[in-house]
Amino acid sequence: MTAQHTGTHEPLPDVRRLMAFRAHGAVRLLLKCRAAQEDVEGAVSAGQPEVAVLMAYDLVQLSLSVRGLRTHGELNYTGEQPGFDPFAGVPAPDVEDGLRLAAAGLEAIPQGRGEEWLDRLRAHLDVTEEQLGYAQKLPDVRAGSGLMKGFKLARTWSPHLERLGLPDVMPSNWTRRAD
Repeated sequence: MTAQHTGTHEPLPDVRRLMAFRAHGAVRLLLKCRAAQEDVEGAVSAGQPEVAVLMAYDLVQLSLSVRGLRTHGELNYTGEQPGFDPFAGVPAPDVEDGLRLAAAGLEAIPQGRGEEWLDRLRAHLDVTEEQLGYAQKLPDVRAGSGLMKGFKLARTWSPHLERLGLPDVMPSNWTRRAD
């Protein structure tokens, strides 16, 4: 007599989507989000609230685009593409919260609460990084020792992505010989 299972099953995760999320999400966070974060911090320290908020919008959109990779966000992001949807796969309340957070700088910076606002932006980015599921914080590739750790991470992912038919995480102009 065979046992019948009457419970419901969770659908199996899409391995290709999970790999793309973890690998491409990490690279987007390391290269794009962290650069945008530095731009926001620089504008706050220079007392430029409008510039800080514009850069914060970029940061939040990039961060949300990383989160969206888990479900059906767009894998390739090469810059100012008019057809790129940074909110694909992101729940509407998360989008609204992120955009409100970016806009909050217009009040916070002139009122001397720029650092507090920056802390909230950093926390937003930390949540995105946590969702990627790495056991440790990702390296700061903009610091000397972090760059090599970032390359090591990329080299770890590259053969797996290739095996699954997914694009590499390293920009092709970084891996192509110049001669």
